[in-house]
Amino acid sequence: MKIIIYSQHIVSMDGVGNSSIYFMNLLKKFFDVLLVANYSNIDGVINFNEYLKNHNPKNILFYHYSIEDLNIKSLLELKFKKRIIYFHGITPPKFFPIGSELFNSCKKGLSDIKLLFDFDLYLSNSTESKNQFLDKINPNFIDYKKYTNMPPIDMFYENNTNKKRNSLNSELNFYYCGTIINHKNVNLLLDLFNKNSENQIKLSIFTSTPKEDTFNFLEQYKYIEYLKNGINFFHRLEDEKMNFHFQKMNCFITMSLHEGFCIPLFNAIDNFIPVLSFPLKCLEDYFPKEYKYISSIDNLVDIQKKYYHNLENIEPVRDYIRGKTKDLTKTGFDLILKTIFE
Repeated sequence: MKIIIYSQHIVSMDGVGNSSIYFMNLLKKFFDVLLVANYSNIDGVINFNEYLKNHNPKNILFYHYSIEDLNIKSLLELKFKKRIIYFHGITPPKFFPIGSELFNSCKKGLSDIKLLFDFDLYLSNSTESKNQFLDKINPNFIDYKKYTNMPPIDMFYENNTNKKRNSLNSELNFYYCGTIINHKNVNLLLDLFNKNSENQIKLSIFTSTPKEDTFNFLEQYKYIEYLKNGINFFHRLEDEKMNFHFQKMNCFITMSLHEGFCIPLFNAIDNFIPVLSFPLKCLEDYFPKEYKYISSIDNLVDIQKKYYHNLENIEPVRDYIRGKTKDLTKTGFDLILKTIFE
């Protein structure tokens, strides 16, 4: 028997890819584990068509679902001893141009949820994603007791020696880390800082989006304007280089309009870096209710005040979030093992 962790894509610098590897590392302490995907740029991941040649019905499927899957019908036709699914959430198609590749892939991914009704355990990264899934599936086909939330990766590292960062310097360094795509709302963030280039807050963008794609999305002339006004862009940096730059950062900021989860945000909290975001529904499972969020009408003075408030409270907030993630991780992993061994 093997655990088959399958996703449409398992790629580097990607949340679903990182989550697939995280669960592999958790489970390989107890079982033989294979990573399988339709496409991957990571060594050791088996192509789905190659896996089919040696499929064993005694295997256990651990399906990571996040967008349209070209293999979904072939996968669901296979017999497995047990089937577990982790739903990462799908970006609503409304955020993309009608008829675009992402619009179609997200729309089809949501539509195909109705096929995912015969699993032994359902996991999601947040109640926001869970509700999105349940809204698309026939309620008569699913046992709600088999559905729970669990963080997609290890959010807090026991050996983290970082401490609260003081911001006594005249200049503050804010950063965004993530893809540059419609619903991430990076344009609004960039324009806010671009119009206030003389402000003491400086902005850096760390993204897995290639430079050429960023040019096309933002328009090249605006990209050059942002650079002239002191906004820094870092594309597809290796972890070591990113960590070097992160040591200089004071605050993670995002104006994203939708997240199933936001891994860079939680990584910031782990490193005692305050975060500023809109009040995303996915954060309700993890953040204290009184957390200070930003809004689309805030100016940089408002944002700076909220930054200092969150900085002052970073330690109790981190402890609260850490407790929530640890509890959900333990509950989720216990259910995974129970499901496998039953």
